[in-house]
Amino acid sequence: MEREETLTLLDDLLTESAHGKGVVAAISGSIAMGKTSLLNAMMARAERDGGLVLGAVGSRDENRRSYGVLGQLLHAVEPDRLTGDHLPGLRSGAGPDLDPADVHGRLLAVARELHGLIIELAADRRLLIAVDDIQHADIASLWCLRHVAERLTSAPVTLAFTRGALIDERPPPILHDLLYWPSVRRIHLEPLSPDGIADLPSARPSCVHSDRLIAEIHSLSAGNPLLARALIEEHRFCADYAEPGARPRAAGAAPGELPTGHTFHQAVLACMHRLGSGAVRLARSIALLDGSASTLLLSRLSGIDAELVERFVRALTTIGVLHRTRFRHRAIQQSILQEIPLGEGAALRHWTARLLHEDGAPPHTVAPLLLDAGPLREDWVPAVLRGGARQALTDNDVARALRYLELAGECCADEARRMSVRAEFAGVQWQLRPATSDQHFLALKGPILDGTLTGADALQAVRGMLFGLDVDDALEAIDHLNVQDGEDAVLEAELRGTRLFLATEFPGALDRTARPLPAAAVSVTAPAEVRAAHALALVLERGADEYAVALAEQVLQSGRIRPSWVVKAFPSALMALVYADRLEAASDWCERLMAEVEEHDVPAWRAAAEALTAVVALRRGRLTDAVEHGEAAFAALVEHKWNIAGAMALATLIEAHTAQGDHQAAARYAALEAPPALFLSRAGLHYLYARGRHHLATANNYMALSDFLECGKLMRHWDIDTPALAPWRLGAAEAWLELGDRPQAAQLIDEQLTRTDPALARSRGMVLRGLAAVRAPAKRPTILQDALQLLESNGSWYEAACVLADLSDAYQSLGEKAKARTIARRAWRIAKSCHAEAMCQTLLPTYSPGAAGTGEPGGGADTDYTTFARLSDSERRVAVLAAQGYTNREIADKLFITVSTVEQHLTRVYRKMDIRNREQLLTRIHLDSSSKAVS
Repeated sequence: MEREETLTLLDDLLTESAHGKGVVAAISGSIAMGKTSLLNAMMARAERDGGLVLGAVGSRDENRRSYGVLGQLLHAVEPDRLTGDHLPGLRSGAGPDLDPADVHGRLLAVARELHGLIIELAADRRLLIAVDDIQHADIASLWCLRHVAERLTSAPVTLAFTRGALIDERPPPILHDLLYWPSVRRIHLEPLSPDGIADLPSARPSCVHSDRLIAEIHSLSAGNPLLARALIEEHRFCADYAEPGARPRAAGAAPGELPTGHTFHQAVLACMHRLGSGAVRLARSIALLDGSASTLLLSRLSGIDAELVERFVRALTTIGVLHRTRFRHRAIQQSILQEIPLGEGAALRHWTARLLHEDGAPPHTVAPLLLDAGPLREDWVPAVLRGGARQALTDNDVARALRYLELAGECCADEARRMSVRAEFAGVQWQLRPATSDQHFLALKGPILDGTLTGADALQAVRGMLFGLDVDDALEAIDHLNVQDGEDAVLEAELRGTRLFLATEFPGALDRTARPLPAAAVSVTAPAEVRAAHALALVLERGADEYAVALAEQVLQSGRIRPSWVVKAFPSALMALVYADRLEAASDWCERLMAEVEEHDVPAWRAAAEALTAVVALRRGRLTDAVEHGEAAFAALVEHKWNIAGAMALATLIEAHTAQGDHQAAARYAALEAPPALFLSRAGLHYLYARGRHHLATANNYMALSDFLECGKLMRHWDIDTPALAPWRLGAAEAWLELGDRPQAAQLIDEQLTRTDPALARSRGMVLRGLAAVRAPAKRPTILQDALQLLESNGSWYEAACVLADLSDAYQSLGEKAKARTIARRAWRIAKSCHAEAMCQTLLPTYSPGAAGTGEPGGGADTDYTTFARLSDSERRVAVLAAQGYTNREIADKLFITVSTVEQHLTRVYRKMDIRNREQLLTRIHLDSSSKAVS
């Protein structure tokens, strides 16, 4: 029954009473269902019709005052009409004492006088006696009202009560007798329906006619009229709902939620306070437990009996505050938490956290309470906060993880545990600000040396020092930890892992320790980080070792990104693939990595992903991508001080800019003064080789030779002399050739040829290119063709373009100018796709794109263009990418089609253009029209 219907029913009761028939009406319902509003409307109607209204309100605070409600009713009666021994005193608040020896007699006397007065008043005009919240009325008043109600059958009197639920106390039997007298008309108010909300007076002049808004108000308020009116008031002028499909733009609302404000929150608090202090305590307990609120926990936290807890929960659910044991709106929960008195909040949160912990709640549930409460020095607290920090990292909330760890440090009772927390804090701080993290790790050197920080935590701090290129400090700490007494198996395992780390990342530091680190025996059950480092070490030592490649792939396939996996396992495993010349696989993993880190706002993860992607892009010949990713990594990793990852990004940038021909940009990076510690690392080898390429490209041949030879000296000394890492012999050979010393160059090339693993396709292709440079002109084409085949199969397009340029020169020197032009055209296009502008400029004298078709066997440029124009758009896109050197799989990935579709398009392209293979395709596509087709 909606409220308008209820008002009509109450009007009918007044009319019935006016015809001389006494009526008793009881209006019941949950808190804030509108009982008082209906009673007030009934009283106003009676007064408007000329009736006399006697009104009173029951109060929880005054229900022990005898005759309190009767006294309120008599205030509306003229004093001279109050006769008898008792009623005058009731009006003034001085009622008769309830003598225990004669309670019934006194009550009966008062009741009779009251009945007589009512009959007398009703003789003049119809009478309405209205009592709001009768459940809080005193027992004496209830007794007298029941006496009157039983005797109103033929008097024009209406007796109307409102009754709310008594949750935390039992109602007196006399109340039950009054409300359930057989002739009582009982009206129960249910929550409003959506139509009932739309009919509220406050809704009519506003924009709340929107069906969608009405539905949202009903959902959020659960039909509670008080809450519905508050929401209507807040959205009275909500232009956001003026257009169909629009959403409210108020701040703080979650997607799909109607935004709420101060008015609504205060209405919710008012509902709770009306239920009493027990309801308030319970609501605070539910807010603190935040979804972990079992009946038992709520009972322990609030101090309320379990049965009573369930009754309060039902009541709060009925009035629209709760849905089961959760708040209907997050903002309601926040309002309740903010209402907790300042002096009680910390202790209450500590108690809540302790109860949850004892109940077995996970750390990420308990930790927020501790964070809001402040330090609590109990043994269980630091572990819970550290667990919360790890979960926060998984949830992509690094800032929260840092706050947990800061508090965990304050809660530690002993220094050793506090230092352990500080080590973990430093690691998380690195994830947020890798460029300035060195100070946090260096601050842990002292605790390591004095024995306060030990074990795995200490070695993690050592790795942080190595990341910041503080190698001497790191080695001092390692020497202190490397006692090798065999008593600490965990520490010994960590030391083995540290040896692997040094061997792959800082091979120059491995022989600088005071005592040798224990050798690493890696099993298939070893942690992913150890297996990845082992795979990398094997590739650096043996080349494209099949077991090492399989091991790296296994690590990479072991699961989605996790915090430790991104930082530790992934880079080593990926670089193992890179140094094994498995560039296509490495590229696929980089794409997955970049897609994963997009979901996480962790600068160090993104920087690591950018740096790795830059390396792979460089080796794939995607120079623009290499620069873009390298610059992003360098900006995030380097500020005032070098670090190992920043140095790797910088080396990639120098080499990529040099290949593009942007020597000024390369020079800016090469001019940065590298710290000596860099040259103890694998990244230092990349840096020396890249700087050598820059010197060579700018005709600084002696400096280039010096860099290449120094790179080679270190690689030989560290026993990682693989060209897949840095082909220093090839660089030095080019420098010797520029200096006119062909024998020296030939010696280095021959030496590299014998040392190169045949399975290293890219490296062997580059070596064959170098070999062609020191062989007689007549032998060069065959050698270069072999090199080209290897590089194309490996997807090393910049190196392939270099080989094609050399092949064009070789044919030119042999007088085969047509072949030279054909090859130059192909070299130009691949170089252009790599954005190797310097190479394109070098090729221009041999091949000009404006004369692409001149002298070629298929006809001139116009003929080529006409033939190309006959292709469909899809065929053109595939043809252009094929001409640029992409494999069928790469074309399929770029155009989001299958490999089979690519093959079908190429078949049609070959037929329409009257060609047989990609070699002929390169000679027939006009570059300008190709560009248009791609766009």
